[in-house]
Amino acid sequence: MKKILLLLLLITISMVCRAKEPCTNKTFVENYQFNINTQPYKFTSYLCEDKDKDEDDDVFLTPGILEIHGKNFNKTYKNVIGMAGHRASMFTQWNDKHKPVFFYSLKDIIAHIPIIIKDNNLMVNCIYINKSLENSIELNYSHCGNLQIIEDGFGEEGFDKLLRDFYLEAIYYFSNFTENKESLQYKKFDVFIGKIDGISFYRRYSSIKDYKLNKYTVVMVNKGKEYRFKPEDEVYQRIVDRSGSQAIIGLDIVDSKGNIKFYNKKALSALLNKSTIKRNITSYIQYNEKTKLYNKPSHRSATDMYLVQHDSVTILDEILYKGNSLVIWYKISYNSKKHGKIIKWIKGNAFFPMREISSD
Repeated sequence: MKKILLLLLLITISMVCRAKEPCTNKTFVENYQFNINTQPYKFTSYLCEDKDKDEDDDVFLTPGILEIHGKNFNKTYKNVIGMAGHRASMFTQWNDKHKPVFFYSLKDIIAHIPIIIKDNNLMVNCIYINKSLENSIELNYSHCGNLQIIEDGFGEEGFDKLLRDFYLEAIYYFSNFTENKESLQYKKFDVFIGKIDGISFYRRYSSIKDYKLNKYTVVMVNKGKEYRFKPEDEVYQRIVDRSGSQAIIGLDIVDSKGNIKFYNKKALSALLNKSTIKRNITSYIQYNEKTKLYNKPSHRSATDMYLVQHDSVTILDEILYKGNSLVIWYKISYNSKKHGKIIKWIKGNAFFPMREISSD
């Protein structure tokens, strides 16, 4: 009888131990260690290839597990990371910046979601998104909301519910610089990407080659000055839940060490006020027909003068259509061989090739 009881006890202990084992067939095992709030934490993530699970109960077709161990913090998270079709969610560090994040991808979107440990919970509240557009340009934006606790069974939506629609994409579509003229290949140019009231943001490319490689420096300007962010910084436009140009409320700057600082309009104005660099925004006419010049931002003020494709102009100001992000007028300066320096207005599609317009 004692032997039977001992055998039953061993079986029970074995079953309990097995129940504590979250996965028996681990793949892509990654180990990290981070200091969060001055406390060390060990993170272990892996995909679970166990075949005896009911796939209908899984959020991911290939589920993953995240283990976090620290002082008074030992938790195992399921249904938070894994892979399912075009969607993947993994734990990693942000671009070797030693910042713990969830790496999220969905078709043409990738995102980094920094993790927070607070009140003995794993939390997230901001998402930093890179979206690839049809013209090969990447759109960078961020969104922050309420702190959300990450628990087992994060839900079928997963991190999808943190994503927000971004309605300023049209600005990027209005840039498609071609390499069909040798003289343009090694000249710098600027591409408009957004505006907060009187503060505008441009991407500065040193050449068309850098444009194709997505290498740029973000420049912000008012009507008199410009301020250049460091090339090694990652710059994200912080958006809120509303459409059009009013969606931008500031910039998130991520430095090479992974530190994130949000600049609202007041902080951005302060940076501009400290700058001693005179505004010098230039770009090329892309419209492949004659670009008419106007005395005012009005169709009734047309002149007999015009520009042609690949003429270089200095951009002095831009006017966005009310309610969305489309630039409808640019104020420009152009050095004419016949008339000298002229300051006029051109339509917003001057930096958009006609062949792209006709394809819509």
